[in-house]
Amino acid sequence: MKQLILIIDDDINYTEDLKLLLKKDFETVSAVNIKHGIELLRKFGPDLILLDLMLQNGESGLSAIDLIKIEDEHVPIIMVTDHSSIDTAIKAIKKGAFDYISKTTKVSELKIQISKALENKLLILRNKSLEEDVEQSFKELIGETPVMRKLKEQIKLFADTNSTLLIYGETGTGKELVTRQIHQYSNRSDKPFIAVNCAAIPKDLLESALFGHEKGAFTGADTRKPGRFELAGDGTLFLDEVSELDMRAQVALLRVLQEKEFNRVGGSHLIKTNARVIAATNRRLEDLVQQGAFREDLFYRLDVLRLDVPPLRERKADIPLLARHFVRTASHEAKIPVKEIDTESLQSLMQYDWPGNIRELYNFVMRTIILSQKDEMIHFRPMEETRFRKTKNLSFDTNIDTWEEMIESRKKASDEASRSIEKYFIEKILAQYDQNISLAAKKLGVDRTTLHKTIKRVNDNLSH
Repeated sequence: MKQLILIIDDDINYTEDLKLLLKKDFETVSAVNIKHGIELLRKFGPDLILLDLMLQNGESGLSAIDLIKIEDEHVPIIMVTDHSSIDTAIKAIKKGAFDYISKTTKVSELKIQISKALENKLLILRNKSLEEDVEQSFKELIGETPVMRKLKEQIKLFADTNSTLLIYGETGTGKELVTRQIHQYSNRSDKPFIAVNCAAIPKDLLESALFGHEKGAFTGADTRKPGRFELAGDGTLFLDEVSELDMRAQVALLRVLQEKEFNRVGGSHLIKTNARVIAATNRRLEDLVQQGAFREDLFYRLDVLRLDVPPLRERKADIPLLARHFVRTASHEAKIPVKEIDTESLQSLMQYDWPGNIRELYNFVMRTIILSQKDEMIHFRPMEETRFRKTKNLSFDTNIDTWEEMIESRKKASDEASRSIEKYFIEKILAQYDQNISLAAKKLGVDRTTLHKTIKRVNDNLSH
């Protein structure tokens, strides 16, 4: 579907000529004054606005910029006028316009400016999405065991194909990192990588997150917002925990995979997508299909290529490499010197099964580093070894009869271990600074709000 341009200009002849010139590439609507223009903005949610500097009855296009930005802060505005002036151009851009052109500009040049403005809009939204993506602790795949060598070979093999890929792996194994590696090796590496955790988004907002929404589509939809498919563009869209999609979202996703197009929630304009979809899950979709919890046709659409990420217990020989890497990473985050781990401690790490996989190992290494600040080497003190052994004996429901129940029980055990580490660390650091959150945050190199939220989360966990 063509993108929509709103023209706000009181020169009707110029507007009609411009519509004809843009007709091949864009849909257009027009208004002769600011009031009507704002009404059309609210009704259609255009992708771009061409705004005349001087309108009828003395209205100024400059004053309209603020009104437009209130309705849609991301819509690009190109000022169009007969009264070219550097001063006016600077004022328009300072107020939020993308660019400034004369009415005598050739249509080919105008189309170039329109394309640049639309590309800039998507770039801003993609960068905003990346800023929200904070779960990027680990940047590379580490490991030389046979299962890891096989995984790395598969990553390179699957990188340069446009086929949908389904990744299996337990919680904490690094499925997103594997997907990022595939993206980096692919011919889409210079395009966006957009990740969506399907389990973390409320089900009633999931369609909006994936496909975007128009202003007024539902309560709280104050502005038009593009979805993850739109932000991904020609890049890679990673759907983590795809098994958590409800049936309505599954139908919508199936349609996109089949038709390569979608509508924003509350919208009627079709939007094309060329994003490569990589889905991940810690649950076997075949079993969910049999249970009637996952659509069979969607399963086959996703399961074109398949990749399994091994759990840490199947690659224990990689634990020393991982531990040393995490020591460097965690030391940098904690702002303390990097130290070596003694051999006996590494052997202890390799004797544990790590139900929380890579994530649990990293959390444990971070805690050990904090407690070993005064030591020449990182090692487990008797108290720490007791705590470490306790994580092997976490309480769990012994009434486990299916594979899915076993996976869920492992996940709960991992979450319990992570909460224990977080609780211990928070209690220790607050005691060290006499419960002064500001001093503790300064020492840790985080802002006070972040530490306060962590304390609240720990207290909330204790109350349940």
